[in-house]
Amino acid sequence: MSVQSELDLLIRLSRDYYTRMWMFATAGNLSIFDRKKKEIWITASGKNKSSLSKKDFISIHSESGKVGLKSGKPSAETSIHKVIYENFENVNAVLHVHTPASCLLNCGVSREKPTRQFLLPNIEIIKAFGDFRENPDLKMTVVYNFGIVSDISDAFRNTLRGTASVVPFFLIQDHGVTAWGRDVSDANKNLEAAEFILQVMASRH
Repeated sequence: MSVQSELDLLIRLSRDYYTRMWMFATAGNLSIFDRKKKEIWITASGKNKSSLSKKDFISIHSESGKVGLKSGKPSAETSIHKVIYENFENVNAVLHVHTPASCLLNCGVSREKPTRQFLLPNIEIIKAFGDFRENPDLKMTVVYNFGIVSDISDAFRNTLRGTASVVPFFLIQDHGVTAWGRDVSDANKNLEAAEFILQVMASRH
């Protein structure tokens, strides 16, 4: 994996997501993982996603937490990205956006019951995840939108200790959707499929 080419693709996608109303203003965060160097490259906190450049990505060592020599600070949601990289060994890109559908859908989680496995509709686009069964009955993980991000990442990590997420995305209720993949292109494919599913689900509720 070329870090530079993957960052170039993230920059192009961030502008596309902005035009789709998925990453308005400073919303969302994007990252890649260089597993050889154990470096996560993630968007800096507070950056407008319509005009990102390579200087807006900060490197963090996945084990020591040491931040590379750049101004600014990593996204506040870095801990969520780290949970995904730690638990899915073939994943090297994570995309988190705030789409209207992902913010509209209410799946019934709360501070008292912060996680839920929510059944997805068996619609054709599920095949984008590589499942070609007639009735796959796939579920997504939904997590309560805690005010402290580490509580969100801890809650998601706990769900992975039980029944691992089958689909390559999860939802933070009232907040947004996070998708992942082998590389940026694969993660983008999964994100687009996830967003279509969420739009269908939001329209039915």
